[in-house]
Amino acid sequence: MPKINRDTLHTLARTNIQVYKVGNGKNYYCKFYVGSGHKKIKSKRFEKCLNTPNIKDAINLAKAHYKTWFEKNTETTRKEKDFDLDIAQPFITFKVRKYKHKTHLKNNEQGERDKTKWNNYLKPFFEDKDYTDIELIENIINDELLSKLKDDGKSGNTINKYFSIITQMFKRAQARGIVNFIPDIPTQQVIDTPRLPYENQELNLINVRCREVNDSYHIQAKDYYNLLRSAGFRPGLEPLNLRRKDCRMVQEANEQPKLIFTIWGTKTKPIHRPIANDWFTKHIWSEIWNRNPNPKDTDYLLFPTHKDRKQLKDKLHKTFVKISKDLNLFHHKGGTRPLYSIRHTYATDQYSNGTTIEDIAVLMNTSPRMVMNVYLGHTDVALVNLANRRGTNKLKIIK
Repeated sequence: MPKINRDTLHTLARTNIQVYKVGNGKNYYCKFYVGSGHKKIKSKRFEKCLNTPNIKDAINLAKAHYKTWFEKNTETTRKEKDFDLDIAQPFITFKVRKYKHKTHLKNNEQGERDKTKWNNYLKPFFEDKDYTDIELIENIINDELLSKLKDDGKSGNTINKYFSIITQMFKRAQARGIVNFIPDIPTQQVIDTPRLPYENQELNLINVRCREVNDSYHIQAKDYYNLLRSAGFRPGLEPLNLRRKDCRMVQEANEQPKLIFTIWGTKTKPIHRPIANDWFTKHIWSEIWNRNPNPKDTDYLLFPTHKDRKQLKDKLHKTFVKISKDLNLFHHKGGTRPLYSIRHTYATDQYSNGTTIEDIAVLMNTSPRMVMNVYLGHTDVALVNLANRRGTNKLKIIK
C-alpha cells in the first residue's frame, strides 16, 4: 500500500482510530488496532478503504467499522492504546536499523543501547499508560521517572540520555499521527536540583486537606500518604499491594510495640520488612486497621475493593501533586517535591533522631551510599548533624 499522506491524517480521541488518505488518492481509509489472534489480520490492525473523499463522512464510517468489528469479535481483548506496540517498538526498530550499518562501533551499537534502556528500565513506567494524556505522561517523566533515576544514582548526563529516548519516541509518534504533542522534559537545573523532603508539618497540612474533602477515596489516600511516611516505602505498588496478613505487631517486654510489614519481591531483594515509626503506630494505625468491616487476611490493607492497583497508584500520585500544588508546597528551592519526596522525609527524620546511615539503609532497603548522597546529602538537618558530630562547636538550624 502507498504511504499515508500525513497532511490528511486524523487520529480520533479515545478510540485511536486513524483516518487518512494514501499518496495522491482521492478517498479516505481507516485503521485501528484489534490485537493478535486473527488469521486474516496478521498486522494486528484493521484497515479499510472508506470510499469517500469527505472527511466528516469518513470519520463516521470509521467509527461504525470500529463498533461493528468489536461487536462481531467479542472474544477480542484489546488495549486501545499500547505504548510499547504503538510508539516504542516502531521507534526501536527504526533506531536499530538506522545505526546498524554505521562504521564506527560505538555508533553501530546506539540502537541496541536504546533498546536495552527501554526494555530494562523505561518500559514499566509507560507500557500500560494512556499515551494521549499529556498531563499523565509529563507527571510520569517529571516526577516518577526522574525520582527513580536519581534514586538509582544516575548522573545528570545519564538522566538526559534516558529522557532523550522518550523525546525521540514522541517526536516520531507525532510525525506518524499517533500523538499530537511532545512532552516537556525536565531542564538541566531541575535534573541537578536535589530532591528535598517535606517537613512533617507540611505533610500534616496535606492530611488536613484530605480530611476536609471527607470522601472514602481521600480518607484512604491520607492513609496511604501516612503509610509511606511511616517506614520509608518506595511509593507505588510495593505498599499498595500490602495485605492484612503482611502486617504484624511485635512487642518485647517493657518495650513499645513495633509494627512490622512484609513486602514481597522488592526492587533489591525478595523480602523486605520495614518497621513503622512510633508516631504512626500510636496515632494512625488503629484507624486504618479498624476501618473496614468484616475484613479477611487476604484483603488489601488499603483500598481493599480496588482491583486495578496500577491505576490506583497513578490516581494517588496525581491527587498528592494536586493537593501539594494547591497548598503551595510542591515547588521548593528550585525543584519539585512529588510523592517520592516523602521517602526523603523519612530518611531525614531517622537521621535527625540519631539512626546511623547503615541502619537507615537497612530500614529503607537501599545502600548507605544512596542514603547519604541522595536522601540526606543536601538537607539542612543532615549537614548540621554531620558538622556537629565532627566538631566541638554545636550548630543549630534557625527557622
